[in-house]
Amino acid sequence: MLSPVHYRDVRLMIAKTPTRRHWELFKVYQERSVEQMEPEEFLKHWSVSYEELAELSGRSKSTVAHWFSKGEHHREPSDADKRRLAEIHALWSQFENEPAHLREIWERKRQRKRDR
Repeated sequence: MLSPVHYRDVRLMIAKTPTRRHWELFKVYQERSVEQMEPEEFLKHWSVSYEELAELSGRSKSTVAHWFSKGEHHREPSDADKRRLAEIHALWSQFENEPAHLREIWERKRQRKRDR
């Protein structure tokens, strides 16, 4: 995340240098993330509609429906689609495993930002 700096009422952003902890978290993410995930497998883990799956994958509802259709209208999701589903699965799974007290701290921090 970039830090805002105020200069003559203009907000400039200064890039942060990733710390060792950032890199450690990235390695954890890499280890937990499956390279690709089929849409059917994603739906075994997460109860989402085709419309929600379309939003998550950045595809149209029609395209997602074609992933699950049989016959001549069937379309295979791209490798990029499957990677994105795997990344969302890893992210959501990680969120579920985070301690409640950390989520409460982050929620209070977000609330303070909204209140500014």
